Amino acid sequence: MNTYISYQLIARDIPKAIDRIERQPIVDRETKYYLDNIGKVSSIDEFVKNDRLFKYAMKAFGLQDMSYAKAFMVKALKEGVTDPDSFANKLTDKRYAEFVAAFNFAKYGEEATVYSQAKQGVVKNFALQFELGPVQEGFTFAEAETSYFLANVTSVKSIDDLMGNERLLDYAMTAFGLDAETESPDRIRQMLEGGISDSDSPANRHPDKRYAKLVAAFDFAAHGDQATLRDEVLRGVPKAFMDESGLLLIKTDADHIAAEATYYAQNISKVTSISDLLSDRRLLTVAMAAFGLDADAESPQRIREMLAGGIADPASPANKETNKRYAAFVKAFNFAEYGAATTSRPEVLQDTGRFYVVKSELGLSKPSNAWFQAETAYYQASIGKVRSVDDLMADKRLYNYAIASFGLDPDKEDRATIRKVLERGEADPASFANKTGDKRYIALAKAFDFTAHGEGATTYNASRQDVVDKYMRQTLEEDAGNSNEGVRLALYFERKAAGLTNWYEVLADKALATVVRTAFGLPESFAAADIDRQVKLFESKMKIEDFTDPAKLATFMTRFTSLYEINNPTSPALNAASILFAQPTTMGVSTNLLMAMQQLRSR
Repeated sequence: MNTYISYQLIARDIPKAIDRIERQPIVDRETKYYLDNIGKVSSIDEFVKNDRLFKYAMKAFGLQDMSYAKAFMVKALKEGVTDPDSFANKLTDKRYAEFVAAFNFAKYGEEATVYSQAKQGVVKNFALQFELGPVQEGFTFAEAETSYFLANVTSVKSIDDLMGNERLLDYAMTAFGLDAETESPDRIRQMLEGGISDSDSPANRHPDKRYAKLVAAFDFAAHGDQATLRDEVLRGVPKAFMDESGLLLIKTDADHIAAEATYYAQNISKVTSISDLLSDRRLLTVAMAAFGLDADAESPQRIREMLAGGIADPASPANKETNKRYAAFVKAFNFAEYGAATTSRPEVLQDTGRFYVVKSELGLSKPSNAWFQAETAYYQASIGKVRSVDDLMADKRLYNYAIASFGLDPDKEDRATIRKVLERGEADPASFANKTGDKRYIALAKAFDFTAHGEGATTYNASRQDVVDKYMRQTLEEDAGNSNEGVRLALYFERKAAGLTNWYEVLADKALATVVRTAFGLPESFAAADIDRQVKLFESKMKIEDFTDPAKLATFMTRFTSLYEINNPTSPALNAASILFAQPTTMGVSTNLLMAMQQLRSR
């Protein structure tokens, strides 16, 4: 068969052609060996010393002729591709950079051959967010002000009480975007006194709805001295403050918070001493978290020292601490002053549990290491079973972990928005994630790239399936080339065409340049011409971006395979045609004429 027909038989159904390649005994055997062993490789030395694995990988990227140059490849692998000036990136042939990107030991170390962005990458992101916790910018101020607000707001029984506590009032106004420095106290009082129930109240009449939100929270007109005991104040105001502050912190999930709060409420009154509290890790974790302290990060000896010293003496260990969280904790759990009666006090029975819930919901209290480990273990054990966006979003625990690792708050994010991010990927510049410009969405879409990898998105590793796919395509092209080199060139060009951005890239690749010169009817000697002159001529013949258009690419491939057959006839019947059309061929030869020549051959 001639070049055109042979190429079309393969190109019309590449998956079917590759399926035939996969069934070849030697290909099947080498692929099985590769998949069974590549995950065991944990270093560059192990990789290059396993000749069978290394040659398979090199062939996948069309570098089989360089399999002997191991020192050269080791240098490329060691420097990676993150640095634009790395060895692989500076090479003109981009196949080396692609190879190093797939086997990225420089970036992922011993995990390079098993690394999955949706698994290891997300876990590392989550761990980083978790570890940062209290040191994030603005955290100390937000924590201090929120702690003060929660500790004091329930004692506010009237508008006068609120207006008389400048710190509480500033916090409340900040939560709703109002500036205490510029707002008139008289106006704020007027708004609060008018309430929110009457549609004609000052807050409702004012075009700035921030006033109405403030009054709706502190609705003394409707609730009197019970106003500040409501969730609108205890939960709503701190949440609004955190939203206004723009902080995104890892938060314990709501179910866990509720379970721990319930356990605390049911068991704290049984504690009659410091030793009792220290012996129940679960109670201690809740108690300390309520005041922004991490029980996992503190030694039992230090906690005991703080509690035993009490708060009455200005020189006590808790009072001497620069960090006043310990003083607040010891003030509540003041065994030094109240002894066995400590846990029967409202500060411990009600307030501490309330602080724990609100701070945990806001992310102001760092979750415990035990919670982090449990959530991470669940994620690692379950994420590989996720096969679609629906699967991920159906599992609340996985979903929360996944998006929190990219600094997104599961409680605030619209699920419909997250679905669009996940369903439309990030490869397309016009995808939903890219159009938002939010780097968190883009990173999430890249990690869970169902668009590119389908069911394998959560297990995808560039050094495994991607390499096997490349190996199969490379083998397909080689097999085709054994019968007809023109078919191999055509298949290779078709594979590379969509990624070409300029004609210099074409000229840098001998095979691509051969295809273009043939299709444009240029003699081989034209390859010796000045490179800029070659590029200028190519640009006059065709726009490089036309190769991304399937119809235009198909026309180009028809021209190439037809002209290749004329120049390299595969049968006597076409020799006559090549003599008949022996005059110089140019891009002016119509595709219809070329097709007619193919039909002449097929009769």
